[in-house]
Amino acid sequence: MTANDIKQSALFSFGRNGFEGASLAKIAEEVGIKKQSIYTHFKNKDELFLTVLEQSLDEDFAYIKEWSEQYQYQSLHDFLLGYLQLIGKRFSGEDSYRFGLRISFFPPDHLYKEVMEKVYANEARCEQLFLLRFEKAIKEDSMMIKDMRSAVLAYLSILDAIFVELIYGKPERAELKMKSLWNIYWRGITS
Repeated sequence: MTANDIKQSALFSFGRNGFEGASLAKIAEEVGIKKQSIYTHFKNKDELFLTVLEQSLDEDFAYIKEWSEQYQYQSLHDFLLGYLQLIGKRFSGEDSYRFGLRISFFPPDHLYKEVMEKVYANEARCEQLFLLRFEKAIKEDSMMIKDMRSAVLAYLSILDAIFVELIYGKPERAELKMKSLWNIYWRGITS
């Protein structure tokens, strides 16, 4: 039994049931320990939750960074569209990603400030990665984007719209929104 086992079980439980619906007793049961044993590793449910959130956000950033490096030689068009297309797959296939997204929309009231500080810090790191990619495209492709930060923030807003649909709606609607928003966005930044 390790802290990692507890965190993995908590990730699944918090992601599926939210903070209020997750039970330390159930998390302990899934790990095969008594509830009291969790306190050997974590002071309380809040600390466990924030630890899992931070790990989830760090994993998300590492994923985006690695993906960005892997596809750095694609055109900006293909790079940005490729990442949009990846979101639905990640949401359906990765517990950690799904947890991070859901919690950023539904943070526990008493942890709102701590959660949102972590979420916004992660968003700032991601924004910086996309800014670097836009800078590269402007240098290499002679793109004429006057306000690069606005172009990145608009792109991140498309991601937000897709996140909302994935959390509240259906993958098919998320795909429909993504295609519609993408076409308008790309025309807007390249004309």
